[in-house]
Amino acid sequence: MRLTVVMAVLAMTATAVRAEEDALADAMARNPERFEARAIDLIAGFGGPDGLRIDGIETHIALERAGARASSLRRFLAMDLDADGTITRDELAVTQRAASAAGRGRMERQFAAADADGNAKVDPAELAASGAAAALAALGEAEAGLLRAMLRLDTNGDGALTGAEVSAAVARLDQAT
Repeated sequence: MRLTVVMAVLAMTATAVRAEEDALADAMARNPERFEARAIDLIAGFGGPDGLRIDGIETHIALERAGARASSLRRFLAMDLDADGTITRDELAVTQRAASAAGRGRMERQFAAADADGNAKVDPAELAASGAAAALAALGEAEAGLLRAMLRLDTNGDGALTGAEVSAAVARLDQAT
């Protein structure tokens, strides 16, 4: 029984690794110059003198998600006119009157999406859930997996991806096609 479970886990892991490798290969092949530029920017921004490590990738993912979450929450907090932590439909209506037509529509859509229980209020728990959803929408698990998979381009096996390793991988891709 244990062997069957272990084999199933290994098979699922191998499938996930192949999917990440395929996604990485697809991203590189789709636009090699763009991939190389973005990877080198990521290395420069979140790596160290020896290159980009997994902790730098995780920091980038966390910062991207935190920025999206903060942006989402900021919009809602601006609607909380009485600062009680809950946004009501009345507060939404007041805020909408000061917005453009497109802004009113966006506010309505965001309010409806956040009001999970449909009680015409966005409470703190719904606000937190809405922020978390915005974070994942900004940088989802597939993209995070792709960023992590970039470490497979680390040809010298030191756990750090350098710009030279990315450039070499893109050059190998060009030679293969």
